[in-house]
Amino acid sequence: MKNIKIYSIIGVFLMISGLFIACETEFENPNNPTEDVVLKTKDGLFALATGIRQYYSVTALRQVIEAPGITTRELGVTNTFLNINELAKGGAELPPESGGITNPWVNLLKAKGMAESLIEGANTVDLTAGTRSGLLAYGNLFKAISLGSMIQMFEQAPINNSIDGDAPFSDRAAVLAECISLLQSARDELAGTPMSEEFASTVLWTEISLPKTINAFLSRYHLLAGNYAEAIAAADAVLNDSDATNSMWIYDANNQNPLWNRTVNSTDLKPQTNFGLLGPLVPDVGDGRIAFYLGADAGFANADAGGQAISEMLGFAATNTASIPIYLPGEMMLNKAEAYARQNQLDDAVAQIDLVRQKNDDPLGVNANLPVWTGDAASQADVLDEIYRNRSIELFLTGLRWGDNRRFYPDFVVPLEANTTNQRNRNFYPYPTIERENNPNTPANPSI
Repeated sequence: MKNIKIYSIIGVFLMISGLFIACETEFENPNNPTEDVVLKTKDGLFALATGIRQYYSVTALRQVIEAPGITTRELGVTNTFLNINELAKGGAELPPESGGITNPWVNLLKAKGMAESLIEGANTVDLTAGTRSGLLAYGNLFKAISLGSMIQMFEQAPINNSIDGDAPFSDRAAVLAECISLLQSARDELAGTPMSEEFASTVLWTEISLPKTINAFLSRYHLLAGNYAEAIAAADAVLNDSDATNSMWIYDANNQNPLWNRTVNSTDLKPQTNFGLLGPLVPDVGDGRIAFYLGADAGFANADAGGQAISEMLGFAATNTASIPIYLPGEMMLNKAEAYARQNQLDDAVAQIDLVRQKNDDPLGVNANLPVWTGDAASQADVLDEIYRNRSIELFLTGLRWGDNRRFYPDFVVPLEANTTNQRNRNFYPYPTIERENNPNTPANPSI
């Protein structure tokens, strides 16, 4: 792992993060870098770029996984802390002042604002062409990831942060279009001007392929936007790339795996047995992904949070320094499967399902080792159900389940009263009170 020089960089990105609060801040500590140093020098931009990665992978990623994981029953609550129990109950009992929704909002806004400053700096600081293209592609990627994560949880989101705290909100279609535009610009930057060795050796880490990661998120957001041909093309660009690098978030003793911290190192949360799936969606007997992700029985979640059976956490959270995939190869296959199925190209969709079910050489070890699917391949509904089931298992605790559930089962009626057993307990979160009190543009809260 590249040495992050964590203590100096924490000072950099915490200072920069002050730029995204709705008030002016004076920085009086002479040992801290000034805004001018960070945003108007190459070394400052490099430090900020590294700080974004550290902040997103440790702090923001926890929120991307945890809150939706509770809302869609991937995680069982095993402590009495108010925030996580409010998320488990959902419905009208999830108040806008809850830290369970405030934390994702604030953390993702901060990560997005840091990326916006990096983009601004890369466009204004004197840099070589390859260093500028690398920083712009990197900044666009992180802004797209942060914005895309926000729109998975909230009906609307501000595309650009405002130092005055009055950022306008945009609807889901506009936000997804912006994510796609950012990623296309990132892809085109690198294609037009390859990143410099200076940028790659200073900012990137060994376990990332920037072009593959950009295409992976392009596939994801094209799929969410209903751009099915484009989602397939971007997935193929990942799967057919000759670069064998698996893009991973990496951790060390100072920057610990957030999923491990919340499911192994604490008594707050545990994965639900059978991935939280019920009825016909439970995994097939012998599915190798069960043993990959889930360990021994760990009892039950709190009774007032659902009382579901829970298991020990394995997979990408086995240790405090275990790496977490930025995306999984299986997602690309399942993106293709869904895109084909939505276009009623069912034979092509089933072929992709079978690639996932029969997988026994996954580079990350996520192998189902199952026979081909024997369901009704002529039924679009049945094919989509099987895709959803495999997405729920293959992409366990990636933050995608909530959006998947809304997309596959849009007619599911979520009750207003607290419900701890249904497949999702809200459609979207209310906007945090802290945002509403500071931003007059905050939309009305969704009813559920």
